[in-house]
Amino acid sequence: MRYLLSWVKEFLEVSLHPEALAERLTLGGMEVTRLEEAAGDRIFEIEVTPNRPDLLSHLGLSREIAPVLGRTFHLPRRLRREMVFLRASGEPVSIRLEDTKGCRRYVGIVIEGVEVGPSPQKIVERLTRLGVRPVNNIVDATNLTLLELGQPLHAFDLDRLEGELVRVRRALPKETLVTIDGVSRALSPDVLVIADASRPVALAGIMGGKETEVRASTKRVLLESAWFDPVRVRRGGRIVKLSSESSYRFERGADPAMVPMAAMRSARMILKLAGGKVTRGPTDAGDFRVVPHRISMNPARANEVLGVQISSGQQRRFLERLGCKVSPSARGLRVEPPHWRSDLRIAEDLHEELSRLFGYDRIPSTLPPLARRPLSWVEEPWIAREERIRQFLAACGGQEICTYSLVHPESHGRAGSLAGAVRAPLALKNAISLEYSVLRNTLLVGALETVARNLNRKSAASFHLFELGRVYHPGPSPSNPVVEKRTLSLIVGGTPEPAWGVGRKGPDLLHLKGILERLFEQLGMDPALQPAEGAGSGWSGELLEWRLNGELLGRCGRVDPRVASAFEISEGTELFYAELDLELVAKAEPAIVSVRPLAKVPPVVRDLAVVVAREVPHEELRRAIQEAGAPLLKETHLFDLYQGKQVAAGKKSMTFRLLYSAGDRTLTDEEVSAAHEKIVGVLSSRFQAALR
Repeated sequence: MRYLLSWVKEFLEVSLHPEALAERLTLGGMEVTRLEEAAGDRIFEIEVTPNRPDLLSHLGLSREIAPVLGRTFHLPRRLRREMVFLRASGEPVSIRLEDTKGCRRYVGIVIEGVEVGPSPQKIVERLTRLGVRPVNNIVDATNLTLLELGQPLHAFDLDRLEGELVRVRRALPKETLVTIDGVSRALSPDVLVIADASRPVALAGIMGGKETEVRASTKRVLLESAWFDPVRVRRGGRIVKLSSESSYRFERGADPAMVPMAAMRSARMILKLAGGKVTRGPTDAGDFRVVPHRISMNPARANEVLGVQISSGQQRRFLERLGCKVSPSARGLRVEPPHWRSDLRIAEDLHEELSRLFGYDRIPSTLPPLARRPLSWVEEPWIAREERIRQFLAACGGQEICTYSLVHPESHGRAGSLAGAVRAPLALKNAISLEYSVLRNTLLVGALETVARNLNRKSAASFHLFELGRVYHPGPSPSNPVVEKRTLSLIVGGTPEPAWGVGRKGPDLLHLKGILERLFEQLGMDPALQPAEGAGSGWSGELLEWRLNGELLGRCGRVDPRVASAFEISEGTELFYAELDLELVAKAEPAIVSVRPLAKVPPVVRDLAVVVAREVPHEELRRAIQEAGAPLLKETHLFDLYQGKQVAAGKKSMTFRLLYSAGDRTLTDEEVSAAHEKIVGVLSSRFQAALR
């Protein structure tokens, strides 16, 4: 937004040094992007945030500067005189508000006998410096009022309004309107329009129509000043693909109290520039009330939040300079923000204003006290469990990542059906861009994009990343269209970093499997591990899955090189990925961890080598051995796997190390042999296993 220093001086009636003012505005939190000289004047260009529509005018900026300078803003006397209601002897303007939600207030004034022509050079120069194209004295008067007070206005040729009637309504199906820029625009019932007795003549809050615009032959003008609903204006602008200086302000929220004041100001300017006489109006239709909003604020709490000591009296004076009405209350202060500050809704908003007026540069840089609370303090059990998962994976050398829930549909498609994401992702109806237009149903997309980004920037050669996030699936009904699921993803791999004299490989599938098994132990879970079936595309080689009480807990496998290549990950980079359902983890009952004293005597170690069919899973063998050897068998470990010439075709040799212990005494050879023979018998009968 552009501002003229000379115009701001007229409002404040003080001398302002431009560089000093720019510095004060910057310290007050505003971003002055440009300060240039033009014809003896200074032009400020300031970034205005969307929550501050009150700053989109010279009046608004002046109100903002006054408290920064330690003053309370008062409207200049000349403007107070011009903003009083004009008196006209004619009948009221015919105004019908058929959509009172879309238009709360509408002021109409009829001026007759105008002479349309060019504006004086001073006004032309002022508009040009602010980036507005001069048109004629009527239109220039409305644009000047817009820049001065922030209230959009529009002037109609009254002789071209059928029935001399103004109706604010929704557009009818299949209606069209040719706007001032000469483009014919198709309308819909979601578009708010200004209409006469039979047709739309303007897009409410956006742009007027070509047919009723002010031209050289215009003699009678209907001046419009209104308040339009921000949502309706924004929606209408998107439908007709049109934006303007007016819609820019209405979309952010104009001030309803400014509607009649701007009408008076613009009408007097038209009378001065184009002559004529007010014959009808001002007619003020709609809801005139501005409901005050009150906020309770505790001065002591404000000081605690800001980290400074500002007296209660000084806080009150700061707020009164902003235009707030402040009175004492039981909790401290009761603050009523001015009607133009729609962004002040809660006490924290007032804290921000106090910090701005006190001066950001005067607030010391200190670290806030952080009280680290134990996990037992967390009310929700699943939060504590996820924190344990984070701590364990970080202790294993992992790095946590946080990626976007919204992804590009092509990126999601490139991931194939990895991690069971076989369904199409949910698409947003109103996405801000194609890059963020679908909801992810797997965390794989973010993991692969993170790996690719780091590889391309040479910031890492190997990876051990994890993420705890939500994935999204279609809901069971229109009333519940989206189902969110908490999910854990891990991705390891890359190329090994060089080590002197040591030949070692990078992380692989067994490495990832080992991390997950240790994680399950930490959580007190014992899911069943088995080869995955029907996993779909995206995986390469062996694919494993864990099931908990028959439900799929997660999968673990090698990412197909073609999928990695689609994410621009260099050929030869091996990646191994796992994704777990944390909702299922949260529902699982953790196993009871029993604590027993250390054995006083060493365990008895026996090795067991058996030959079984290749399709027999290791997990089933291990569980069978453990159950058959109980209670003396304490631990079972597979330490050798052989498939080759020494065993028959279709067979494999597996060697387990078994640890027997009674805990408080030395086992006899007969006890160990009996348990060992029982294990061999179970394996022989259930799996047709033979001793090797």
